Amino acid sequence: MLILKLKGAVMKNTGINFQLENDKKILQINSPRSNLSGPYAVVFKNLEERWAIVAFDWDEEPRLGIRWFWGNGGNPLSSGNGTWLVIPSSLSKTIISGLPINHTFSNRIDDFLCGKITGDQLKDQQKITKSNRC
Repeated sequence: MLILKLKGAVMKNTGINFQLENDKKILQINSPRSNLSGPYAVVFKNLEERWAIVAFDWDEEPRLGIRWFWGNGGNPLSSGNGTWLVIPSSLSKTIISGLPINHTFSNRIDDFLCGKITGDQLKDQQKITKSNRC
């Protein structure tokens, strides 16, 4: 798995005090900008266990990323800034199928990961589908 390395301060305070309820805040964790486009959508978040999965482009390829929001800075963390752990593409479908998310949104994530739609189109779909949970 790849860990995103930070080039400059982008997002601090990404640990236990992070506002995990706020998807807009989650989507602001976008480092390093030279490799990452997006994130476009919060795929799923577990408020109790304090982790989230997002969809973004990594080196121009559609991918998923995960991070945990606990402790002083969460994990992964680089130079005191929150980053994303890039999920290998070979695991993405298995992870998505195990999440309690809306079937329509799940299909759109699959379309994104297969390159059928862009990240911006996925973001638009998430706005339409107000609740991603089943």
